[in-house]
Amino acid sequence: MIDVEVLRRFADLATEALGAAREEIDALNVYPVPDGDTGTNMFLTMAAARDAIRELDSDELPVVLAAYSRGALLGARGNSGVILSQLVGALLRGLAEDRGISNAEAFAEGMRVAADAAYAAVGKPVEGTMLTVARAAAESAAAAAAGSPEHLADVVTAAADGARAALARTPEQLKTLRDAGVVDAGGRGLCVILDAADTALTGRRPVEATRQPIPQPLS
Repeated sequence: MIDVEVLRRFADLATEALGAAREEIDALNVYPVPDGDTGTNMFLTMAAARDAIRELDSDELPVVLAAYSRGALLGARGNSGVILSQLVGALLRGLAEDRGISNAEAFAEGMRVAADAAYAAVGKPVEGTMLTVARAAAESAAAAAAGSPEHLADVVTAAADGARAALARTPEQLKTLRDAGVVDAGGRGLCVILDAADTALTGRRPVEATRQPIPQPLS
């Protein structure tokens, strides 16, 4: 179930996990330019969202969701942070709406809307990037929600698994990644965040156990 306690736990886990992985993600950052700051920008964006809800006096879920979304938007850093803030905002707006559907269905629909928002935020979307990973996560969430509409944890786990599988395929889709022998940096960051959501709900997967091995350069 999504409640304020789960959201706060996720906010802490996601920020801590990105903090631990930021150097790894920065090192993966070769597309669109090798400026080595994707991990740092995603960490700062999520840290700003976490800080926004830490400053709240309210424990009402709609208020906390709105504050988290606004915190991510105002704290967004770099292209990856802007895309991430769009993902977070679209997803949380969907979760805040009372549409008479289960949390699992709302999460899956929110992921779809979030992926669409991320694509819309980019002038020329490119596959093999964070966008591709977000869409794969949304598709996996939708499939899980169709089969298990009352089990939010199953849907979040499916989204995290789908993202991880898509991340591993990013070098096949983008020559820059393939030539460098790495997966997409933004996609890796998104996997860290979804794994944190999975951990927040289930406690099954320690965040530190999800490190994505960096592929070796192709000969």
